[in-house]
Amino acid sequence: MSASDWTLTDQYIASQAFELGKQRLITSLINTLQRESSQLDTAESIWRLHDFLSSARYQYEGRSDFEFSTILFHLADMLKHNLISLEDLNGLEQSKLSKVIAMAMF
Repeated sequence: MSASDWTLTDQYIASQAFELGKQRLITSLINTLQRESSQLDTAESIWRLHDFLSSARYQYEGRSDFEFSTILFHLADMLKHNLISLEDLNGLEQSKLSKVIAMAMF
């Protein structure tokens, strides 16, 4: 999909949900890091936390750009991982919402 396929309302709703999902992901990561770092007690636990952070950073950076060609996939992934809800997408054109819901099932 290109930008021309999106109404101004759809653009606003999608961008707000996208930013909300990113913020919730960061909040979740911070909570996980606080919990996990309090349990560091071996070299292995340090490297495990490092590996987790590396993976989380890779995933975050892969989702961090709002592009119309990929936004439905990102919103579906955020919905699937409970970073956004259907309420966050309220008002989005029905065809786009249906695609997001369908993709979130897989």
